[in-house]
Amino acid sequence: MSGKYNVIVDMDDAAYTQPATIESDGLEFQDFSTSSTGLNKPQAPPPPPLLPETATSSNSNSGVGKPIWSVDYYATFFDVDTTQVVERCLKSMYPVGDFAADTLQNQPDLYGPFWIATSVVFAVFVCSSLAGSLAAYIAGKSHIYDFTLLSFAVIVIYMYAFLCPALVWASTKYFGCQPSLLEIINYYGYGLTIWIPVSLLCIIPFDYARWAFVGIAFIITLAFLVKNLYIVISRTDAKTSRIILLAILFAHTVFTLVLKIAFYSYDYTTTVDQP
Repeated sequence: MSGKYNVIVDMDDAAYTQPATIESDGLEFQDFSTSSTGLNKPQAPPPPPLLPETATSSNSNSGVGKPIWSVDYYATFFDVDTTQVVERCLKSMYPVGDFAADTLQNQPDLYGPFWIATSVVFAVFVCSSLAGSLAAYIAGKSHIYDFTLLSFAVIVIYMYAFLCPALVWASTKYFGCQPSLLEIINYYGYGLTIWIPVSLLCIIPFDYARWAFVGIAFIITLAFLVKNLYIVISRTDAKTSRIILLAILFAHTVFTLVLKIAFYSYDYTTTVDQP
């Protein structure tokens, strides 16, 4: 019994001394006691999800869900910078590409059409007055400034810039073309940009040159309107499309002739002899 006991004890001693012998040969045993305790260590809870502050703020500024009579509803229509307005003005004078998708990027505004129409009113009246005084000076006569032309310019230009788009939108809406009122207002508003340099050029005292400048503005603006409005008008039948296009052409022709006759024609019936 004692001999067997000694054998067992010796085997245990050998089992416990074996790792030391193997370690001396260059092998090492890794102690997993600490790593196992690390696995059992409670981990920190994940951070709470961030509140959607950005989405909330963007929605509050986008005007979505705002009543139509509130200021916040219309604030987004004026959220444009100078670079965007200048680009849209230049593209209206060079009608190439899709103005709604490439330039407006499906984000029409009211800032540009309003201030462009106001600038055209100012340019037409001031340049007409300067041209009239220049023509009177060349003829050796005195010029009487007619400030009623300012009110007439406001009526004509604002009606064309905002009433015509509303009528075009209503007619296309009636025939199921699914138009966008703001985009049509942008077409008419930014299309007025060409009349600012034309007003400056029409100061020169040569009527043939003024007719040429007015004709160029007429063609550029008409091409810009037809190119962009035809996308909407073509959604109805061919006969209705032709009627709407003819109405647009008629209104644009009347507008151009009114500007030419009322502001870009400088005869001497508005002047009187010097005392």
